[in-house]
Amino acid sequence: MNNAKLIALDWGTSSLRAYLLGEGGAILETRSSEDGILRVQNGAFVATLKQACGDWLRAHPGVSLLMAGMIGSKQGWLEAPYCPCPADVGAISRALASMQLADGRGVHIVPGLSCTGPDGVPDVMRGEETQIIGALPDRGRQLAVLPGSHCKWAWVEDGTVRDFASFMTGEIYAALTGHTILGRLMRLEAPHDDAAFARGVRYGLGAPEALLSRVFSARTLGLFEQLGADALPSYLSGLLIGSEIGGALARNPDTGTISILGSAALTQRYAQALAIAAVPAVAGPADCAAIGLWRIASAAGLAD
Repeated sequence: MNNAKLIALDWGTSSLRAYLLGEGGAILETRSSEDGILRVQNGAFVATLKQACGDWLRAHPGVSLLMAGMIGSKQGWLEAPYCPCPADVGAISRALASMQLADGRGVHIVPGLSCTGPDGVPDVMRGEETQIIGALPDRGRQLAVLPGSHCKWAWVEDGTVRDFASFMTGEIYAALTGHTILGRLMRLEAPHDDAAFARGVRYGLGAPEALLSRVFSARTLGLFEQLGADALPSYLSGLLIGSEIGGALARNPDTGTISILGSAALTQRYAQALAIAAVPAVAGPADCAAIGLWRIASAAGLAD
């Protein structure tokens, strides 16, 4: 593969995904592992990198190496300070953190983004900015939602991330089911229940500001046998996602069509929840992280 132009890594907390990219950002080869930064012991990032794609590095000594995600956090290899919003691909590319490997190869790391909400409180993302850059066009107004442990909603205009908001939906679900009394009535390994999920979404949408009160319904509906142990996990998931959507839309209701950038399972759940909220949504492109890394590299002059 002598036509390789970029070695790109999406290196997060719990996983690593590597791309060998060719002309125009074409994906020549992809690899993945569970060697996220939390599994790297004693700062052995070089060894982990070589294990993931050492053959690529040897075969393409003149090709740039660009990484995004939590690898650029305080807990990562080299901290890449947050780039403040509004930020486009040019601003992000100018804020790359850089270092050299022992063989002299340059390593470049994409910064995360920061913003300040209307309440004056700061917010951050790291890794999602690369997916957004890869998924959305550089013209018009868009809204992207990136489901996960810390879900992000990003408002983008003409390729510039203007504002975003974080929702700890996935992590709150895990905490509630695993460490509170709500999980005692649930069979967590039960298959997804569409009807129970939809019921939860509607209840969450109805009053997102009342989540701390309404979340107790995940117990009372079980106690009064209105929902069974198999249905309650889906109900709670829907309730949290519905509250999240209600909160995000209250912040900026002028959304248009929302792009969902996530795994297949989470994309399906958010599409169902957004349909209940009467908000049009589409699934974002596959491998948007690779597309984003290519666009950032091109803007930085690293993919020539």
